[in-house]
Amino acid sequence: MPVTRINRPDVSSAEVRAALVVRNTPYYTLITYGRHIGYLRDVAGDAWYARIRTRAESYYRRRLGWARSEARPEGMDYDQALAAAWAWFAQSGIGQHASDIKPVGVRRDLVVCAIGDRYAVAHAMSDYVEWKRLAAAQTHFETNLSLINHHIIPRLAHLPLDEFNGEHLRRFIRVVLETPPKRGNRTIGERRSIESLDADQLRKRKKTVNTLIGILRLSFRLAWESGKIDSERSWRCLRNLPLVDRPRTLHLSRSECRDLLAKCRPDVARLVLGALYTGCRQTELLNMRCEDVGRDGYGVYVMPLKKYRPRFVFLPDEGMAWFLALAKGKKPKDFLFVKDSGTPWYGNHKHLFKAAVRDAGLPDDFTFHGLRHTYASQLIQAGATVYSVADQLGHADPTTVLRTYGHMSPQIRESEVRQRFSPVDQANALLAKDKAEELRMWRSSLHGGDWREYAKIVDVRLPEEPRQVGFT
Repeated sequence: MPVTRINRPDVSSAEVRAALVVRNTPYYTLITYGRHIGYLRDVAGDAWYARIRTRAESYYRRRLGWARSEARPEGMDYDQALAAAWAWFAQSGIGQHASDIKPVGVRRDLVVCAIGDRYAVAHAMSDYVEWKRLAAAQTHFETNLSLINHHIIPRLAHLPLDEFNGEHLRRFIRVVLETPPKRGNRTIGERRSIESLDADQLRKRKKTVNTLIGILRLSFRLAWESGKIDSERSWRCLRNLPLVDRPRTLHLSRSECRDLLAKCRPDVARLVLGALYTGCRQTELLNMRCEDVGRDGYGVYVMPLKKYRPRFVFLPDEGMAWFLALAKGKKPKDFLFVKDSGTPWYGNHKHLFKAAVRDAGLPDDFTFHGLRHTYASQLIQAGATVYSVADQLGHADPTTVLRTYGHMSPQIRESEVRQRFSPVDQANALLAKDKAEELRMWRSSLHGGDWREYAKIVDVRLPEEPRQVGFT
């Protein structure tokens, strides 16, 4: 079924409308921010709806009329319904309560037009954006452009580039650190002093700052290499903030994974299993087709999302058998993960997943993306190399895995030595075998505290057992 995006059906398409399932609420398509046109599938007859997002952040809707069909030839087609929707939006009584109109989709250009004879930061950003438009993956380009428009242009756009120095950088860094993060079209909160930020908030703001400094450094250097400026000072004065990434400690044990699956309804459980078998992001799973199973190897093909390159995720026998069964009897282009009704997910799995997390007694802040960290953590704990884990996750640089799961490095070495060391002295090997239970309990006692903080090792040679906290 064609869709405009994975989380929203396109009701302008007659084919899509015909494939929609009967339900008591309309299917909506975004026209522009805060304005939607809807299509209701009903046993009494299909109908068109329109709705607005109000300034109070709620929705108000209106029925526009019947949809055209063989039974109702006088009904409206899409173009007529769209015109009726805009007429309703334009009514004074509606417009005064509706949220401001904003364009649909991600902005593809700078918010400023670089003009003037003197080469300024805005000119450098313009040249950088045009280069990235050619060289970068779409999502990377859009993310960088959003950061430039939100942070760099308002503060540095008109500064001549050959005047940029360390003092400008210091002031820019402070403003960004004290500016709350931008989340979609939500109103940005008030500026907060650095001293009022907790350690995690400050860490996140520093990551944003370092990303912006990387953009500035490359754009300024491109300007110097292109002869737009004569001095190297503008890019050589840029320094990253020292930052230690917080390791990913919130992941599940295998028993917790089973508890979570038991609390999920069947279609959500399939999504969870897909993430646990592959480590894929939720959007990668939602875009996965039946033809991707077993394509090019013993696993699943993953379409590119954050990078140009697609990847192939190898599966264990258990996962391969499950994926093949999931795709059996379906058409090659069918979505692999759909609701029990047969329709694709439109982002409405999130609240169902959070409910299952609560019902399973798991940490409240555990998200669907945590399944990806669970997948990587389990591989690392079992002794997989960071290179293989990076390839499975789709990271171009294995240092990303080292940085994210670096807190596990002592346990990785412990697992590697224990499982791969060949016996040297047969007598000592027999002694270790005789005292296997005592050694296991003693080793468990060393882990102490919450196993998630220590990254408990699961011995691949033994079934997982409850953690022992004492030594006898």
